[in-house]
Amino acid sequence: MSTVVAPPMRILAVALWVVAVVLVPLGLLTGGSPWLTPVPSLFIALVAWAVLWRPRFVVTDESLTIVDVRRTSTYPWRRVQEVRAKYGVEVVSSEGVRRTWLATRPTARLALHTGSGAARRSVSVAELAAQLREHVPAPVDHDGPPPATVVAAPIRHRAHGWSVTAMIVLGVAASMAAAQR
Repeated sequence: MSTVVAPPMRILAVALWVVAVVLVPLGLLTGGSPWLTPVPSLFIALVAWAVLWRPRFVVTDESLTIVDVRRTSTYPWRRVQEVRAKYGVEVVSSEGVRRTWLATRPTARLALHTGSGAARRSVSVAELAAQLREHVPAPVDHDGPPPATVVAAPIRHRAHGWSVTAMIVLGVAASMAAAQR
C-alpha cells in the first residue's frame, strides 16, 4: 500500500492550526464576546483538516482510493481506464473523469510513502500518473459472447457530509459571532 500526500498543503494546515490555537487565548484576554474567538478558531481548524490535511491517494494492488474534500472514492483498477496528468491528476473511469483535489495542477509537489518503514519521497504529478498507469489493466478485446460469470467491481463513493455540514455551520456561526461584536 502506498499513500500520496501534498506536503505544502499539510504545512499550511499545521500553520493554520497554530493560528487557531493562538487566537483563543488572545481573544479571551482582550475581552468581548466569549464566542467571538473559539468559534472562528474551530472553523479554521476544521477547514485546515478537511481541505488541507485529509486529501490523499491510497494505492493498493486492488484499487485506488481518492480522499478529497467532499468525498472518498474507491476505484477498482479494472474500472480505471486512464490516468492523466495534463491539468493535475485526473482519473478516467467508466463513470467519467474525476479531477482530484490533491493535485489540481501539473506543478503540485507530492510525497509518496510506500510501506511502514520506507521514507517519503517527492514525486511530480507526471511521475505519479505514470506510476498509477502501471496499475491500469490493458483493454481486453472480446471475440464472441461475453463470459458466463462476471465479478462485480463497484466504484464506491462515500460523502463527507458531516465535515462539509460542520464547515458550513461553523462558518455561519463565526460570521454571526463576528457580527455581534
